[in-house]
Amino acid sequence: MAQNLPIGSDAHQQVVDTIHDLHPDHRDPQRQVVEQNLWVAALPLVLLALGVLMFVAAAWTIVVAK
Repeated sequence: MAQNLPIGSDAHQQVVDTIHDLHPDHRDPQRQVVEQNLWVAALPLVLLALGVLMFVAAAWTIVVAK
C-alpha cells in the first residue's frame, strides 16, 4: 500500500522563471522605466503659490490704503 505523504516545505519556495517565456513585444511591468512628467505635479503648486501671492498683494493693498 502506497503512503499518502504531504507535499514538502520546499514546494512553496519554488520560483518560476517567466521572463524568458514572454513574447518579444511584452513589457514586464516590474522592469519598466518610469517616465514622469514633472509639470503635472508642479503646475498645481505654481498656481496655488500664485493665488496665495495675489491674495497677499490684495490684502497688503487694502491695509496700506486705509
